[in-house]
Formats: sequence, C-alpha cells, structure tokens
Amino acid sequence: MANFFLCIVTATLLAAGAQAQEQESTPPEGTPSVADAARKGQKTMPPKHVITNDDIEPKREAADLADLGASEQEVRAEMEKNYSLSLTKVDMMRQITQMQAIAASGDAGMLTSFKRSALAGYGGVEFPGKKEWEQSLSVVVSRMVEEAGKGVTRLQAIVDQNQNVLAGHDHAASAQMRETWIAAVLPYATWQQRARNLVEDGKARAKAYATGNPTGVAQYHHEAVRRNEIAVGGMLSSMHIVEDELRNVQGHYACDATQWPRDPHDPEIPNVMWTNYIDTASGAGYRLDIHGCDARHYSAVAVPKVSDGSQGRAFCMDESGVVRVAPDGNPATCMSRGSEWNGR
Repeated sequence: MANFFLCIVTATLLAAGAQAQEQESTPPEGTPSVADAARKGQKTMPPKHVITNDDIEPKREAADLADLGASEQEVRAEMEKNYSLSLTKVDMMRQITQMQAIAASGDAGMLTSFKRSALAGYGGVEFPGKKEWEQSLSVVVSRMVEEAGKGVTRLQAIVDQNQNVLAGHDHAASAQMRETWIAAVLPYATWQQRARNLVEDGKARAKAYATGNPTGVAQYHHEAVRRNEIAVGGMLSSMHIVEDELRNVQGHYACDATQWPRDPHDPEIPNVMWTNYIDTASGAGYRLDIHGCDARHYSAVAVPKVSDGSQGRAFCMDESGVVRVAPDGNPATCMSRGSEWNGR
C-alpha cells in the first residue's frame, strides 16, 4: 500500500503519517523518468534556518514568508522518493478524500487549525513579526485550499481514465500513471509543505520570545494561567452534574473517592470520574477540596498553590451549581464575596 507524502489525517489535520519505505521507479527502456530528471537537477539544500527573536527583521513582508522553503523541485523529489512504485485505487481514492476534506474546510477552517497547531500554548505571546507571520500563513493556506479543490478534479480524472491500468499488470503504464499522479498532486503538496514550514517557523519564534524576552515571558505566563483557570472552572461545572446524579441515586452528595460508586468488577480502582477531577486540578496547579456533603449540601473549592492571584484565582461551588471565583486566590472569600464565573 502506498504511503503518500504530505497526506493529512482528517481527524487531526496535522498528524504525521508513517514513514514510507524508500523506493525508486524503473522507467521504460531508454526513457528518463521525471524522478531521474528531478534528482539530476536537484541541488544540495542547506539545513533550514529556524527563525528566532534574535534575527527577526523589523519589517518582514508577508510575501517573503509565504514562500518559506519548499520549492516545487524539492517537493517533487520527496514525492518521487516516497510514493510507492505501484499506486492502487484504494491509495488514490484515499488521497482524493483527504484533499476533498481540505477543500471543504475552507480557508478559515484550515487557517484556524494551522494556527492552533503552531501556537498551542503560545496564543497570547505577541512575538515580533507575528502579524506578518499570520498574514503569510493566511496566504499560503488559501492557496493550499484552492489547489486542493483543483487537485480533486484532476485526480478523479486520472482514476477514471486509468481503470485498465489499475486492473492490470502493465508496469510501464503503471509507472506513467504514477508520474501523472505526482504531477497532479504537486501544486497542492507544495503549498501544504510551505504551510507546515510556516507552522514550525511560528512555533519556534513564539517559544523563543516566550523564554528569552521579559515581555514574552509575562505574556506566556498570563496565557498559561488563563488556560488553567478555564480547565478548573470547567471541571467544577461538570462536577456539579455528577454530584446531582449521585445524590439522586445515593440520597446524598459525595465528598471523596470512598463515597463515589465503583465498578463492581474492579472495586479497588477509584471511580474514574473522581480521578479525572483530581488529575485536572493537579495538572492545572490547583488543590481540590470538597466539604460538608450530606443529603442537601456540599461545597467544592479549587485553590492555586499561592493565594496572591499570580498563579490563578480560587474557584468554588456549592449545591446551587454556580461556579464562583475569588481574584485573590483565597478560598475563604470565594463563596462569600466571589463573583460568578462566566468562563473567562
């Protein structure tokens, strides 16, 4: 089965595929293949430079970044090396489906996916040149989506016109179909690789700024605190639903793991929901405490490691299901003077 270069797994849109075995095609006698021509014309490329905050130019145009690496010659050479010698109809239809999904996602959907991949954890870090980087990514993604739509039509035509080749064992005809297929995919694959290069570029620049510049460090910390607060607030909101279900079944709220129902087949294993709540709080740097559980009342408090608000605010909730937040991180003031949490 062919392993396609630069295929996107639709569920994640950015997951890396399994590495293909290196194989070379054997062209018909006396006829140089596109692969041979590409290899002869290909120059040795120096290692790509990862851009950091130290060498960011004051004004870097979007057009400059849009062509970051990945010439058609480079991409074709990789495709020649990594595509299987004999393409099957299953392989071909799979790639068509993948490109259809890219085209259907549209510019906005794909741009959002690529930005999330590049800036995961660094969305609030305003590294120098970020605006130009975003503009360049937008240009590249738009071209990628456009070529995906065009490519689907070209590829389906190749499948339709080569039914006899796909059903037979004519190696020369199969090799020619493979070259035609690569040429049809190439425009899309080139823009896709440029988008991936920009993703890696943005990721490196954001990380460099978040670790090597005081302003960037502060922005990264603020972003991390915000993410942790959202995780903890969401956890308490979902906990109230489970607590109400437990009260309806058991006649009282549950304050600890021993009061939560367990799997009768594995009674020694703590309830998985309880474990998830504890792990979520701990992973966000919080301690979760639940008190006063009886048939009518309970209270839950999630407290950060420090109470000055620098590591996040304190969150609390009772049987009303209303999640409240105390800006100073102090659980003592959360229920009495805390404001209702609105998800921010």
